[in-house]
Amino acid sequence: MAHFVKIASVLFASEAHKGQAGALETVLAETRRAMSSLRGYELDLVAFSEGIEAVGQTLADAESPEHPGPLLELYRAFAISEQCHVAGSIKLTEDGHVYNALAFLGPEGQFLGAYYKVNLTIGEIESGLRSGTDAVAIDTNIGRLGGIICFDLNFEDIRRQYRRLRPDILVFASMYHGGFVQRVWAYECQSYFVSALPFIGGGILDPFGDPIALTDCYTSVAMARVNLDRALIHLDYNVDKLPTIARKYLDQVQIVVPPNVGTALIVSQSQERTAMDIVREFELELVDDYFQRSLAANARNRSPIAS
Repeated sequence: MAHFVKIASVLFASEAHKGQAGALETVLAETRRAMSSLRGYELDLVAFSEGIEAVGQTLADAESPEHPGPLLELYRAFAISEQCHVAGSIKLTEDGHVYNALAFLGPEGQFLGAYYKVNLTIGEIESGLRSGTDAVAIDTNIGRLGGIICFDLNFEDIRRQYRRLRPDILVFASMYHGGFVQRVWAYECQSYFVSALPFIGGGILDPFGDPIALTDCYTSVAMARVNLDRALIHLDYNVDKLPTIARKYLDQVQIVVPPNVGTALIVSQSQERTAMDIVREFELELVDDYFQRSLAANARNRSPIAS
């Protein structure tokens, strides 16, 4: 069934510099102002840039769910006041180690979990930060959320983990853009991709990696309403069925077929059926299943014929 979620990605712009005296207080004040501009939009998820922890916090400023400090309390207060989920950049401490983290909070201010940056830069390691170990998927009442941070975008292993976990929304808190690699992540993970950056061009991509809303020179917040009830199919053996589906369900289904890719996104716009209901009804083959069937067929085809 249609499952709409309203997302915002906040551009990070600060007058503070890393290591500067009073940087935390400056970043907290700037983040409060950004949050004030978001009030009243009935958002479901707000993502904040890695710049908040990178510029605003030292290792000594690290917080924990058991001992929250000013940043975690700020995220918590905003989540409660707006009844939304927050994906907030923060340094978190656990078992004596400090991590570059993305904390997820729910609409009651509850700490839902955190992603610890798996692939730190060498400079971060030398500064004393600890590397995380695995991808994290957090199930919430708006959908399954995952997180990646900055340098992570360059590494295939963590992307493979998220391909298996299949989050509905991947939040990318970063201090760099990543260019076309953002699109690769969105498509391979079949997820909406939300980037919170320190410069224009961050925002929200669909599961094909196409932009839905981006920050630009006119706005510091990218905002979009997306439908998470989706299924990705391959066009082989399916394409001839698409007109029949479109005629039967009209505005109750959205079929997105980008040029030159060979896949299609089936999105349910109805409260009566899910995208997977449509897949089953018309015996459509999901793209992952098709690729697995193709791999198996090729393996058989190259195997020696038994005598």
